[in-house]
Amino acid sequence: MEAGSQFAADWIHAHFEGDIREVAERVVGSPVKVSVSVRGDEPTTKLPPTPPPPPERRPQRPRKRQGGQQHRLDEFVVGSSNELAWSAASRVAAEAGDCPVSPLFIHGGCGLGKTHLLQGICNQYRASFGRHDPIRYLTGEQFTNEYIASVRESRIDEFRRSMRRLALLVIDDIHFLSDKAKTQAEFLHTLDAIHLTGSRIVLASDAHPHQIRSFTKGLVSRFLSGMVVEIERPSRETRRSLIKRLADARGIYLEEPATELIASRCIGSVREIQGALTRLTALVQVRGGASKAVSVDTVTQVFEHAWDTTQPISLDRIKEVVCKQLHLAMGDLTSRDRGPRVSLGRGLVACLARRMTDYSYPEIARTLGRQNHSSAHAAARRIEAMVEEDRTVRLPGKGGHDDGRVLVRELLDRLQHAVSHP
Repeated sequence: MEAGSQFAADWIHAHFEGDIREVAERVVGSPVKVSVSVRGDEPTTKLPPTPPPPPERRPQRPRKRQGGQQHRLDEFVVGSSNELAWSAASRVAAEAGDCPVSPLFIHGGCGLGKTHLLQGICNQYRASFGRHDPIRYLTGEQFTNEYIASVRESRIDEFRRSMRRLALLVIDDIHFLSDKAKTQAEFLHTLDAIHLTGSRIVLASDAHPHQIRSFTKGLVSRFLSGMVVEIERPSRETRRSLIKRLADARGIYLEEPATELIASRCIGSVREIQGALTRLTALVQVRGGASKAVSVDTVTQVFEHAWDTTQPISLDRIKEVVCKQLHLAMGDLTSRDRGPRVSLGRGLVACLARRMTDYSYPEIARTLGRQNHSSAHAAARRIEAMVEEDRTVRLPGKGGHDDGRVLVRELLDRLQHAVSHP
């Protein structure tokens, strides 16, 4: 295999050597040796499409050198799950004058694009306002380490000057400050000092400020004083766009059913999509078929082992996941209740059980409190028909709130992913 730079080659070998070797050996039927070389005709600055390790794992840059961040806002794939976060990030990065969305607090699960937005903000801010304004991009861990080092080395005044005179402060993984009382106190003073100057603050965490363990009330109050926005898991359409863009960057053309299969299996995060495409790229290169459209059969081989759960799936596990999604009690599924939400739950259980297990319709019917197997068959078939017709259902939220409508196909993808990844 070849990469655009030595950094890229080393990183691919360190993170994917095992996966690439596994796919290659499965194809050729014998042990193979994996090596990643550097293309001589490519510029050394070109990075692979798959993102490098998070910034906190890289060697720390000198303080005044904030260029070279990898991600850009105009490369961010925008969908219903992240549109608000992207819009707020764009305002912080490019809107002149007072910024009403600062401090901007972005939260969401791993691999959903928080770091992409934060680095994109830094790049766009430089493009919008020039390279004279001092900005910092760092992680919560780096802030903590720099603060501790400044105290130990009697450089606390220098540390404060470097942090409090910034035009833009961007901190990823701010939840790292949890349980660190002195660091939190210092960070609170930093926020206040920056905010008083009208400068901008962007923070990212894996949880909402109220849900971060052991954060002081003062810090939570400052976080909530600006804009708090969540990035959710990408919708099917967003996943399809991501898959096509990432595949194109790898020089791979996917047939439509192949794209659909990846979108249906990789619903947890963008990193799942990247992992699937990395395996697929290795498989295509080993077979020498990079010039051909990738079929759904080839993609199926990628998922044969990598995404299979190691534990057998039980009916109780399926029922548990469905009840959690629909906010039902387990007893509702076996009751005489024929309301739309309970009927939907029974249908989803029956459909998932047929898709994911070897249980028969009589066994599925019994777990749903029904004696006749035809009831389970009819329930499962009803859900499959809704998928074929691209129908939607309304999902209930916590406390009786309405979470809006979702495609039944998308709902099944979510449930299947949750069942397979306990």
